[in-house]
Amino acid sequence: MGETIWNNALEYLKKSRSAWWNEDYMRFLVERVWKITEPVSIIDFGCGIGFLGKSLLPMLPVGSTYTGIDIGDKLLEEAKRDFQNTNYQVEFICSDLIKFVAKEKYDIAICQTVLQHIPDPLSILEKMKSAVKDGGLVIGIEISRNAASGAFYVDGFEYDKLNLLGIEQKIRCNSFDTLKKDFEIGVKLPIYMQKIGLNKVQARMNDFVQFVNPYDDDYCEQLEALMYAQYDDKMTEEMRQQFIEAMINRGLSREEAIKMFEGQKAIRDYLQENKKSISAVNSHCMFISSGIV
Repeated sequence: MGETIWNNALEYLKKSRSAWWNEDYMRFLVERVWKITEPVSIIDFGCGIGFLGKSLLPMLPVGSTYTGIDIGDKLLEEAKRDFQNTNYQVEFICSDLIKFVAKEKYDIAICQTVLQHIPDPLSILEKMKSAVKDGGLVIGIEISRNAASGAFYVDGFEYDKLNLLGIEQKIRCNSFDTLKKDFEIGVKLPIYMQKIGLNKVQARMNDFVQFVNPYDDDYCEQLEALMYAQYDDKMTEEMRQQFIEAMINRGLSREEAIKMFEGQKAIRDYLQENKKSISAVNSHCMFISSGIV
C-alpha cells in the first residue's frame, strides 16, 4: 500500500461506486445484522473518497463518528469536500495502512475492496481488530472476481462464446503468486476472521445487481458506471502491445493474452456502438463478513 495509484483513479471511483449498493440493503445490515442502535465510532481502512462514510452516516444513530484512513491524498481531498457542508463528525488521516497504528479504540473497523490489493491481508485484519473495543465489530466487504466474471450479461452479445473465464481465472491465480494480490479474498474472509480470533463470524452477500436498460430515468448514469467498471473506452496500438506484454508477464501465453485483449475489445466496442439502447446485467458479487472482537 506504499503506492498512490488510486490517486489517478478518482473518476473511476466516483462513477463505479454508484453501482455497488442498494440503500435498503445497507440499512438492513445496519439495523438487523449489525444491530447498531446507539451512536458508534467507525474507522474505515482504505476509505478512498469516503464512500462508506457518506453511505452509512445518514443511517446511523445521531452522534456517530467516522474516521477514514487512506494513502491517497487526492482521494482524501475529495472526501473532505463532500463532507464540508454537513454536520457529521468526520476525520481523514493520510497514511499507508501497513504503517498505520490506531491511537484510539473504535466501535467498528470496516473496509471495502481493500484487502484484495494487500499482499498480507491478515496483517491488516489484525490492525482492524486492534483498533476496535472489546465487543465491537470488524467488517470486511470484498469481491470474488471469479463469481463477478460469471455474473455479467449484455443483451445481444454472446459473451460466453469468448471463453474468457478460464483465462481470467488463470490471471487471478498468477496475480496471487506474483503480485500477492488475492482477488478471491471475499470468499475466504470469514475463515481469516476466525483465524485472528474474532467471534460469531458471519458472512452475507451484497444483494445489488446492476440492471442497465434504456427505459430507466438514470440510464445514462448507470451505463457510464457499467463502462467505467468494465473497460477503458480508448485503446491505441501501443496500449494493445502493453496490455499483451503485461498479460504475458502475469503468466498467460501470447495466444491467451491476444485472446484476452480481443475479447475485451469486442465487449468494449459493442458497448460503445450500442450505448443508446444497451440492456445489461452486472453484479460485483461482494461478500460481507463480520466478527466481534
